[in-house]
Amino acid sequence: MKSVALHQYIFGYELPDTVLVITPEGKVFVLATKKKIEFLSPAQDQIPDGGGITDITLLARNKADGNAENFATLLKEARVADTDENGSKLKVGIILKEWSSGLNVGPILSGWQKELDGHDNVELVDVTPGLGLVMSVKDTTELDLMRKSSVLSNKVLKHGVVPKIESIIDSEKSVTHEQLSAEIESVIEDPTKIKLKIDKDEVQTCYFPIVQSGGQYDLKVSAQSNDKTLKYDIITVSLGASYQFYCSNIARTFLIDPPKEVSKTYETLLSVQEACLKAMQPGNHLRDVYLAAVDYLKTEGREDLIKKLPKNIGFSIGLDFRDGNLVLNAKNSVIIREGMIFNLAVGFNNVELRASAKSSANPKSAVSAPWGCSYFDYFLLCSPYFPASLR
Repeated sequence: MKSVALHQYIFGYELPDTVLVITPEGKVFVLATKKKIEFLSPAQDQIPDGGGITDITLLARNKADGNAENFATLLKEARVADTDENGSKLKVGIILKEWSSGLNVGPILSGWQKELDGHDNVELVDVTPGLGLVMSVKDTTELDLMRKSSVLSNKVLKHGVVPKIESIIDSEKSVTHEQLSAEIESVIEDPTKIKLKIDKDEVQTCYFPIVQSGGQYDLKVSAQSNDKTLKYDIITVSLGASYQFYCSNIARTFLIDPPKEVSKTYETLLSVQEACLKAMQPGNHLRDVYLAAVDYLKTEGREDLIKKLPKNIGFSIGLDFRDGNLVLNAKNSVIIREGMIFNLAVGFNNVELRASAKSSANPKSAVSAPWGCSYFDYFLLCSPYFPASLR
């Protein structure tokens, strides 16, 4: 949830069932259980200068009055009990998805929501996009954590995935996509399996790794590995690891004795990726990255591949694995800022393979490879990428 990411961003810790109110003047009010208040109390004496925060007030949950007094304090400080001097409603920022879908679980949050919903002079405004934009710009500490997270994902792929796939192919072992995904997940959750000295408590998998082969592929991050046996043709692997809650993502396409046309199209994809990277400069719009891919294909006379591009080719990544408001598509007008980090995901979906090209496949691999299928998917996902000024 975005609220969890926000708590991690501010406090470095998840605080369930906690009300956080921030005023324009820089005052911060936290309403939570007594245990959480004790945990946060040192923050009152460690407010950094020039950070925008002027004061932190901690309010402990009061079961006796159902937090009536605490809510009254928050309403007074947030000035939501009265209209402004023009008589219009005051705007109060909320995370709309959590607010309206019942994700605000717990007596404190549900009580606060009921309190605000009961004020006719309050206009609730979704601030999710704004929060995402603020958290998308990483400071030096966050950049270091992102790099470490990226190294972890890369090491898992290089030392945990590639050797495993090579072993499976060499021994002609029968393994399902799900089984291989489970093995990859176990390496992420215990990096000592690939001789990385990392505390297991500091790492997590961002999602169940995705392994696909056999001619049917889903390029979305929501794709899932199925129980079909791994085929030695075009194998895609996607995995995501988080280090101290900061996410990274990496994937590769493995071509096993492919037809020349497949390799050629894949090389085009690599060039598209490079064109996108060049467009990822502070000052450019997010849409410029997508348009760079389109422009490159037009320049190379491969307009046929433009319609094979996904609707978006990446997204902002960090404490949130994927920020839905900061995607790299053809319309997003958000400006790239120095310090942002993106997951760049370029791919071609459902590319036709001509009948004449199928004959160039290695006969040995064709026994298990679906060269007879009408469509193929080419997929490359590399991440996270820093804008050129940060690399």
